[in-house]
Formats: sequence, C-alpha cells, structure tokens
Amino acid sequence: MKKLKLVWVFLLGILMFSSVAVGSFNQISSFNLEQVEFVSQVNNGYGSDDFYFVHLTDTHIMHKLFDPMEATKKRLVSVIENVTSFDEKPAFIVITGDLVEWGGGRATGALNCQAFVDCFYEKDDQLYADAGYSIPVYTTPGNHDYCFNRNLNNYHTYIDKNHIADEDRYIITYNDLSLFFMDSGPNYYENPFDWFDVMGDGLYDDDIDWLEDVLSSCTTQYKIVLMHHPAINDRNNVGEMHNVIARNREEFVNLCETYDVDLVLAGHTHRSVIFDSDENKSYHPPLNCNQYPTLYVQSDDCKEEVHYRNISFIDNDLWIEGSKKINITSGEVAIVASNLENIDNTEIVKAIPECVPTATTTIRTID
Repeated sequence: MKKLKLVWVFLLGILMFSSVAVGSFNQISSFNLEQVEFVSQVNNGYGSDDFYFVHLTDTHIMHKLFDPMEATKKRLVSVIENVTSFDEKPAFIVITGDLVEWGGGRATGALNCQAFVDCFYEKDDQLYADAGYSIPVYTTPGNHDYCFNRNLNNYHTYIDKNHIADEDRYIITYNDLSLFFMDSGPNYYENPFDWFDVMGDGLYDDDIDWLEDVLSSCTTQYKIVLMHHPAINDRNNVGEMHNVIARNREEFVNLCETYDVDLVLAGHTHRSVIFDSDENKSYHPPLNCNQYPTLYVQSDDCKEEVHYRNISFIDNDLWIEGSKKINITSGEVAIVASNLENIDNTEIVKAIPECVPTATTTIRTID
C-alpha cells in the first residue's frame, strides 16, 4: 500500500512539474508588433450606444527570475498595447484564468503575480489597461493560479483584492449586458484517471445556488458567464468529456439554458472553438447571439502565441467575433489572422508561411 502511495505521489510531482516547464523555455528574443486598427467584423462603425470588450485568457505570466527574457510579459503587454491603441477603445478587458504559470501561496508564486500586475495600471485596487484608468481589467482565476499549494492567497493579495469574501463570484453590468464571473477551481484530483486530462474542480452547490439566484433576478437583456474551464468540450473515443469542470457540469449547462445565457466565455484548452449545449461546434463567427442558443466559447491563449477576441454590442445586438492572432516575431513583419475557429491554429500557421488577414481587418505598421 505504501509503495502504491509513493507511485501516485511521484506521478503527481511529474504532472505538476511538466505544467510549469512547458512554458519556461518558450522565449522570444525581440518583439516587433504591427498595430492593428480595429474594424468591426459586423459593422463599419460604432454608434453612440455601441461598445465592445476584449476577451483574453491563459497569459501564464512568469517573473524574470524564471523567464529571463520576460517573454510572457512582453506577449501580454503587446496585446494590451495593441487593443488599447484602436480608435474605438474597448469598454473593458476580461481575462479568464491562468494569469500566471503558477501562483500558489509561496514566494515564487507571489513574484509571478506581481509580474502580472506590472503589465497594467492600478488605481483603488482595480487593474486598468491604460494610463487614463478608463479601460478596467476584470479577471477570474484558473488552475495555474492555484498551483502548487491549491490556494489563491497570492491572487487575492496582488491581482484581485475585491472579491475574496464573495469567493471570486461577482457581477459587472455595462449598459444592457451583465457579466457573471466565477471560479472553476484548481485541478481535480479525486479521480486519478482524470489527472492527465486537467479537469477543473468545478462548481460547488453554493456556486450553482449563487448563479441561479443572480440569473433569476437579472434584468439586463444580455448575459455572459465567465470562468476558466469550459463546460462543454469534445469527447474521446469512449464518450468521456475532458478538460471541463468536474463538479456540477450538467447543472451549470441547464442553468445557462434555462435563463437564456447568451455566452459562456472560457479558456484553458489553448484553442478557439464554439459549442452549443448539444455539443455541436460548427459555428463560425461573427455570430449574432440573438440567433443562437447559449454558445460555449473557448478562446485561444496568450502563452505560446498571442490571441484575443472581441465581443461587440452593436445596434442592440450582441456579437461574438472571431479569434484574432497577433504574430509577434523577431523580424519586421507581423500578421493578424482572424476567424481561426474550430481548427488547429498551430497547424495553420505551420502550413501557411504568411496568413493573409481577412478583408475586415485593416493593418498599419508602427514606425
């Protein structure tokens, strides 16, 4: 029995080490970025009541002690500088977890969390993307933010000091849109066979009760739920769904369908894909959410590459736009590829030397 326990401890150690080591050698020597002028995919201009916000995820920031070239910080700063330079500024930015490579309650995790905060401006315990404090940044924690001590002490000390008592559940309302932020938890370890699938611990009964309460009393037209782990994903050849929340997954999906949630925004999988509750994924943005059931959206990461997604409110319609990739290189040229949905972005980039931007994307070069 003792030998069996030692084996499990050894395997767990390998798993945790590998999750950190993957990103630590992926460094870029120099960063040259083309600036991309924002042009909506769904409209040539914004009216006075129209707005959009930016979804980022999986930034995996490391302190320079662990990332000497500061590649992770440079990626995040590059995309923040890019999206805040548009003529039409985003109303806010959301980042759905795995903010740092590891953030658990010891000194090294604290350094990573401080490095993340250094990418932004801060005022009254709120992060902002711009020096004018006009574009707030809202976050949810991911499983890496818990690693390795399975707590959020550093996350709460440095990144989000405002929602500790609320267990990282909170609501942001902007015009006729409500956003419900939730914590999908650390890695799920109760079933050893799920360890290598990186399931999220999930939502506990009190999380579900909170969500039902706030959804049932919500008066805005549009509703978006944000958390790190997806609720719907592909199944393997034996019908099991992995890389999703382990607890109360079906209850969560039922609530979203019952209360007509428009979007569930998540990350974790480092890919761009959109599902519905029947697990169909043949959706290609831009999509007018009025014409679809609840859509379960996974946005691509800012770790190996740099991606972002715009969600727009135009003419009283809510639109989910395509995932955009900012190609940061050591040369003079950088490309943005739009609408890389439901495909392997890495393979596309390998197969096509220069991805040509779509007609709805305007590019200009920084002098």
